[in-house]
Order: sequence, then C-alpha cells, then structure tokens
Amino acid sequence: MTPQELYLQVFKKEFNDQEDDALSFKACEIAVEAEELPKVANVRSADVAVVLAGLNLDRDTLIATLLSDGNLDEAYPIEKLKSLFSPNIVQMVSEIRRLNAIKEFNAASATNEVQTERLRQMLLAMTSDIRIMIVKLAYRVVRLRNLKNEPDNVKEQIANETQLIFAPLANRLGIAQLKWELEDLSFRYLNPELYKSIAQQLDSKRAGREAFINSVIDTLKDMFNEKNMDFKISGRPKHIYSIWKKMSKKNLPIDELYDLRAVRIYVDSIEQCYEALGMVHSRWNYIKGEFDDYIASPKENGYQSIHTVIIGAENKTVEIQIRTYEMHRHAEYGVAAHWRYKEGGKKLDARLEQSINLVRQMLEYNDNPDLLNEISTELLSEHIYAMTPTDEIITLSKGSTPLDFAYYIHTELGHRCRGAKVNGRIVPLTYQLKTGDKVEVLTVKSGEPSRNWLNPNLNYLGSSRARAKVRHWFNHQNKEANRDAGEAIFNKELRRLHAQDIHIDQLVQQFKSESVSDFFEALGRGQINDRQLNSAIQKQLKPQQKHITSQDPTKTKVTDSIHLTDNRHEPARAYVIGSPQLKTQLAPCCHPTEQDEIIGYVTRGRGITVHKKDCNNILNLNYEEQKRLIGVSWTRHQEELVETYEAELSVLCFDRKGLLRDIMTLLTSMDINILRSDTSSDKSDGTVTMQFVLELDSHISVGNLLDQLEQIDNVETASINLN
Repeated sequence: MTPQELYLQVFKKEFNDQEDDALSFKACEIAVEAEELPKVANVRSADVAVVLAGLNLDRDTLIATLLSDGNLDEAYPIEKLKSLFSPNIVQMVSEIRRLNAIKEFNAASATNEVQTERLRQMLLAMTSDIRIMIVKLAYRVVRLRNLKNEPDNVKEQIANETQLIFAPLANRLGIAQLKWELEDLSFRYLNPELYKSIAQQLDSKRAGREAFINSVIDTLKDMFNEKNMDFKISGRPKHIYSIWKKMSKKNLPIDELYDLRAVRIYVDSIEQCYEALGMVHSRWNYIKGEFDDYIASPKENGYQSIHTVIIGAENKTVEIQIRTYEMHRHAEYGVAAHWRYKEGGKKLDARLEQSINLVRQMLEYNDNPDLLNEISTELLSEHIYAMTPTDEIITLSKGSTPLDFAYYIHTELGHRCRGAKVNGRIVPLTYQLKTGDKVEVLTVKSGEPSRNWLNPNLNYLGSSRARAKVRHWFNHQNKEANRDAGEAIFNKELRRLHAQDIHIDQLVQQFKSESVSDFFEALGRGQINDRQLNSAIQKQLKPQQKHITSQDPTKTKVTDSIHLTDNRHEPARAYVIGSPQLKTQLAPCCHPTEQDEIIGYVTRGRGITVHKKDCNNILNLNYEEQKRLIGVSWTRHQEELVETYEAELSVLCFDRKGLLRDIMTLLTSMDINILRSDTSSDKSDGTVTMQFVLELDSHISVGNLLDQLEQIDNVETASINLN
C-alpha cells in the first residue's frame, strides 16, 4: 500500500499536497514505513485507522492511531514525534503505545492472577480517555480478523475476553458497527460449528427472504411517495450472534424468529417517525408484544428507534425499524458519531460518562479476585435511576439496594449505612430500588461494613462496584482479625450443617490456599463467600440420595441413578434434569465419570458442560456465575430425573404469633416438602425449638435456606443435618 492509497482510505479523499493536510499525509507515510519493517506486533496500525475512518473519527485520533504501530517504537520514539506533531497527538500516541505494550494472553505462563492484572491495567488505560477506548476496540476488531491461524487456546482466550468485555463495552458506547463485528467474530471462534450452521441456514433461504423483503419495501415506497414524504428505506442485515441469542432466549428455530426479515425506514424528524408508524400499522397487522418505542424511552447507550413487527403475505413476519437520519448515525457510530475531543465544548452524555466512571472505579480496586466476570456483569446489566433527597439522579445497576446507593455516593457513607428511607418510608437494606425512588441513607457516626453484606444469599448488595468496596475494606484489615473472623464463620457453618469429620485440608486445597491459616484469612476477608463454603462442606458430607423418575412416582432409594435401567451395556450419559433433550458435553478440566457426582454449567456459546461437583472450577465460581449452574444426572435413558434426600432441620427461636406460619410459608415458597415436624419449648429461657424432617432435592441451596430462615423475625439460629 502506498501513502496515497492509505490517505484515501483513512481520510476519504485523494491527497493534494497544495491543498490538504501535510501532517495527515506524513502520518500515512510513517504508517506505510512500519508495514515494510519486520512484523513485531499482531496488529498493524494502518488497518486500525481504516476501521476508525468508518466511524468518522476526528483527524487527531486517526493520525495518532497511524503512529501507534508497534514497529515504530524504535524508529519513531515519542521524543522524535514531538518535533513533528502537536502535543495532543503525541500524548495520544504515547497512551495507545502504552496500552499496546501490555502483554497479550500467554497460555504457557499466565496464571489467572496474571491475566486479571493484565486485564485491569488494560481497561484502566482505556477508560482514562474515551478516544483511547474507541481505538482499542478497533484494535480488537482487527486482531479478531487476523486470528484465523492462531493456536486454538489463543483464539478461545481472545474471543472469550471479547465477548465478556469488549463487545459489551462497544454496546455501552453505542457503536453498533464495532459491536456486531466483535460479537460475530468472537462467536465464530468460540462455537465454530454452531456459527457455520446458522450461516448456512441463512444462506439457504436468502433468495426467498430477499424477494419477500423487496416486495415489502416496494409497498412502503408507494405509500411514502403518495404522502410526498422524504424518506429512505433499506433492508437491515442480520448478525449471526444476535440470531443465536434470540434462538436461545425464545427457544425457537431460526425460521420462527419474528425479525429474521427486517426493513429500516429513515425520515427527517421525530414527528415523521410516528407518522410513518401510523402508515405501517394502517397497512398491516402488527404483533403487539413485539412493539418497542425507543424514541420515547431511549436505551441506556442513547439508542433511539421505533421497532414493530408486521404480519405480511403468507403470514410471514417482518421487523420494521423507524428512525431519523440522526438517530441512525448515533445508532451506528455511538459516541464516535459526535466525538470531537474538546471541540465546541461538547461533553459526553451524563449517563454514559457515569457508566464509564463506574467501571473505572471498580478497576481501581486491584484486589478483586474475579475482575473479568464482575466488569462483564456491570457492562451487561440493565440500569435504574434513583434520586437523592436533593433530586440528584443516580444511575445504578438493576437489582441495586439502598446499600448500593450509599456506596455509590461515597465509600464512607456505605460503611456507616445502617438503614434507609425510600420515598419517605423505612425499608430494609435488601430492598430492590426502582426507577424514580427517592433514597435517604440512615447512618451511624462511625461504623464499618458487615461481612454479611458479602453473602450472596442475603442480597444486601446488587452491584459489583459496592461489593468491591466492601471486599477492599476487609482485605485491608489486620490479618489476625481476618483469620479469627474466618475461623468463626467456618465453625458456625459446621454447626449449622451438623458437619463432623470434615477434612479441612481438602478445603484448603480446593480453594487454593497455602495453609489452614490462609484459608481462614480468605474466609474472613470475603474472598471465599458463604455460599462457596457451604457448597464445599456439603460435598464432603455426601448424603445418601433418593431418585424419582417421571415414569415411576414411587420414591425408591438407590445410591446411583445409573442403576435405574437394565441397559447396563449402554454407556451412561449426563442429562439435564427436567430437560433431558438438551445436549451436554463432559468438561475437560475434571473429566467426570459415571461414579462421580456431577453438576451442569451453561456456557456462553458452547452448550452445557458437565463437571464433577467438587471440580475446583465449579467451587470457585462467583455469585453471578453460580446462576448458570443446572442440575444434571447420569442415566442410560432420557428419563426426567429428580434427585431427593431427607434432611433434619432445627430452628431455635423466641416464640411469637405467626412464627410457625412464616417458617412454613418460606419452606413452601422454596418447593420444599415437609415430611414431619415437631416443636418443643424451654420455659427457663423462653426459647422454642422447631424440628422438621424435609425432603430436599438437588435444586435446593441449603446455605440459602438457612440464611433465609435466620432473616425471619425471632429466629435465632437455623441448622440442618444432612447425614
């Protein structure tokens, strides 16, 4: 490529040395010079600049990108560039080069801790400047385009990182052009067979689909021409990852998706958008449940458009999107569409800036043990808007509580929070806030966070950011205090589960602690949460379980579900409990066999993998990832299995009117069958002990059950015996 050809691609015009920007052309000459040097980087800056040119980015960002090639570090150091380009451009080059210098994934040497720190450094550098973030997203697009000949483990790591972090980040910035390509390319590497299958299905019926869409477009054009309205109409491309997500979410084959056929209408004004909507709905029937007005209620990233699904000839459905030209520009380019750094005093949308700040502040807590998943959760989560007593609007993740609200305002306010009023009414700290709620935080003069706030079963905190602040506080407490607290938590859990003969050395190994002392310290500072501890202890208890099949309603005790059939010569397979038709695959990390107790994990794009229940990867899942666990069981037939076992529950409490009713209501709400119950009282101290024999199944979280019981008024302790 010549400098003239590169200039044409990046700056969208032929170069004329008498009229055009000499600095821009000089940057192209330097970038072409880098192309001729031996390749030392995985991505060439010229390719990245071409991607950014498609987003209409400003001149300085394009020049800085051209100069950021890894091959230029020695030939054009920063000091040399200072004599050739403006300080603003040189500063950007320095930041992009520093970001590119962070080493990429290395499967041979990188531990999880090393990878987490690498990711943290990279994202911190990105979020310092929105321009740098857009450049890095473009770098990732080019990296994925060139990934075809890399080893499989490198493909998987980069694609997984892209799907969890970079694609959601592009979506948060509203840059659809980058988002679609990041999603589709990463999906192709993570699930090549499924990607190929969907692509082939799309291609096989392309001609018929295009003919039908063209007939709808012709009808629309006739309607708009009759009204003398300025308009533009086009078909809308469908993206494979988006199609797969809808197929999975709605459990539909590709042919039954409503919006597989899609048309987009562009007009000049908002008034014309609604006029066009009226014309469409007067011509065709539409599906009410598929109508969305994102003009009246824009998405979090500022996206605006009207979506409706009409029923055309032969009952075929078509999605029609209606928007203004300006809305379309924002939808495709997002923040890049109007970003001219500090030109005209323009600022980012306040909600977007607040969102990026949330991510940046989370990154500053470098002791976060699960950064990748927590950042991903923050980027993907929906949001609500609550208000302070002075009517300041605060953006929070959906599911946030008054405690999250307090930590958003200030870390110290969160530490001292002991209650809250919402809309003038006192609510528990676990109350889930809604858009429009006015929140007043009630505090003590001096205070510290509670370890219970980190317990995912108790729902005190809904945001990753607030959990990171609480965890950060405990991480910086005295080690001895953390060890003592951790030992107390451990002993309490043993008492609650009536657990004896627990091999603590196995727990130390499972949680990758160096010693019992380190294990207790990790417990005390919240690095190991209550749910993980509860699950690990239960694995050692191994209660004898009962299995019930849908074909045999009697409750016959057996020790292993693989003995439920007489077809002993057939290899047993793992099936999803309640949905045996779903396909599973054995996890390569722990290689479960028929003799192992197993659990399923719903992966992102690779179906359901089956792990041993004591697999370290399962035991170390964070709160959000645990939501992806699903019951599975060995069998030689696709029988619908429900695994059950008996357990003795003991609840110590101070009696009050309605207490037994509240306990029974909780058990019933969790679909727990009560086989027997008994109550005894101790008049000397006024306590009552309620004993229950319960029938539990593999879906019930024992730790969650005990935590919920102890939240009931007048309940002192709850414990369960699984033996």
